[in-house]
Amino acid sequence: MAGGRPRGSGQREGIPACPRHPTGHVVRFGTYGVPGAKRQTYRCYPTRSAPHTFTGTLARRMLLADAECDQCESHLQPFQGPPTPPRFDFTVREAATALVEVAHGISYSTAAYNAWLRGGRHEELRRQAQLAANWVETLAPIVTAPLAETTWPETIVCDSTNYFYFDPDLDSRTQAFAVLAVWGYEAGSTRGRLWALHATHTAMDRDWAELFEQLPGTPALVVCDGAPQIAKGVRMRWPQVSAHSNWSPASAEPFVFRCEHHLRANALQRMARYGLDQVPDAVAKLDKAFQSPQGWAAFRRYVSGCIGVDAWCQKLDAQVRAQASWRPRLPKHHSNGAVEAALVMMKSAIDDRHAVLRNKFRTNQLLELVRANINHQADVATFARTLRTSLEAGATTERQLSCVDRGTRTMQVNGVLVQAAVVSSLRQ
Repeated sequence: MAGGRPRGSGQREGIPACPRHPTGHVVRFGTYGVPGAKRQTYRCYPTRSAPHTFTGTLARRMLLADAECDQCESHLQPFQGPPTPPRFDFTVREAATALVEVAHGISYSTAAYNAWLRGGRHEELRRQAQLAANWVETLAPIVTAPLAETTWPETIVCDSTNYFYFDPDLDSRTQAFAVLAVWGYEAGSTRGRLWALHATHTAMDRDWAELFEQLPGTPALVVCDGAPQIAKGVRMRWPQVSAHSNWSPASAEPFVFRCEHHLRANALQRMARYGLDQVPDAVAKLDKAFQSPQGWAAFRRYVSGCIGVDAWCQKLDAQVRAQASWRPRLPKHHSNGAVEAALVMMKSAIDDRHAVLRNKFRTNQLLELVRANINHQADVATFARTLRTSLEAGATTERQLSCVDRGTRTMQVNGVLVQAAVVSSLRQ
């Protein structure tokens, strides 16, 4: 039998619609939770059903009397507190702030400590890295989803960096993991942005091919520093590139272009043995060597008497002649300086914690946050709005502290012994 219904009908300002009965009359109906973190409860009076209580997709934390907004200094009612995700002790903005801090390079421990401090939990202050790590695993995919790239641009610039694990007992180091980076330029763009950061165990050709396969599209130009793994990864992903070499005079997409800055630096290093790096005429010839086939030929003639330089030129002759010939018809990007600068910024964000990064999925979510920061897209207001919109639309989150690194051994979760599943790890 349907229960009684109060006077008035419809949805009032600040009161959410009932998820089960969108046309039901909803009123505020007490609170729930522990002191200091109480949240608003609502009661729905449907037209043809019994009344029931609900909390809303995003519960509002109750405020103290006479509370004011810190930004606009407006007076707030107790029920107008910040929204909080289901099963979370922290508000949406507190979690978004922690994600931005992590993106800037702040450690998980400090980000979690700051969250406790901002939440006013002074009696519970503690450094709990797992809290921030869980937010990276469960909430970072939500806030970075709108920032994800959808296709490869006209030009991609590739580079990588390796991280090592040092074993003091053996006095040796082994490969821990690598980070592959791709800077992209859309057609006509001169600035570009960081297109991808991806952690994997190694930076071999198959790793590059797997990264290239994550997006559709075919770039016209791939710029790299000469690492053969990148060129091989390009051929694996886009087989139309010649299996032997794409440095022939024939056009190929993508065209793998060797960074002119690195070519010049390598040439100067070899010229220094003969004192040519201090000869203005020799340096002038080098400055024009990679811009046209004629410039390359002129440089080769000038250094023909220097065995070391001439041997280096002979080794790269086919490559340089091909890219110098096609240079006027390719996009105007000739070095990988942009991606190297991005890697420097990435290192400043994760270097201090790289020794503890083992979970591949979580590390890549961390790198997505770092990528957003490098692209000037890591903003508390934006992250909070994205989280709020997604959760209101039905996105689900794991319970805090329920995400643990898994292996093949039995472990304890919430006091219960469980058999963990095998998941991908950066360490192999």
